Formats: sequence, structure tokens, C-alpha cells
Amino acid sequence: MTDQHCPGFESNKTLSEVTLKCPECDKKWEIFSDEAEKAAKCPSCGASVDPKTAAV
Repeated sequence: MTDQHCPGFESNKTLSEVTLKCPECDKKWEIFSDEAEKAAKCPSCGASVDPKTAAV
């Protein structure tokens, strides 16, 4: 066993999950915290969702 990790491991180990709820269809899904600064697309209805206002 080695202590090696995949490239980018250090920058990704501080990520957390953010749960969003679509204001159009009420579908809940998760994104990573580094994606919370850009618009997300609901996987159910396709609505554009602002993670800052849709976080649960």
C-alpha cells in the first residue's frame, strides 16, 4: 500500500455536499460545494436553479 493519491486529491478533500431543491418541481439533489457559485440545472425538469437560493 502506498500513500499516493490521485492528482487533485488535496484540493478536493475540503469539498462538501450541498443539497438543492428545485423551486419548480421540488426535486432534491446534491452538488459539491465548489459548484455552488454557478447556476445548476435541475436533473428532473431542467429548470435553471441558483444554488444560493435553492440550498436546503
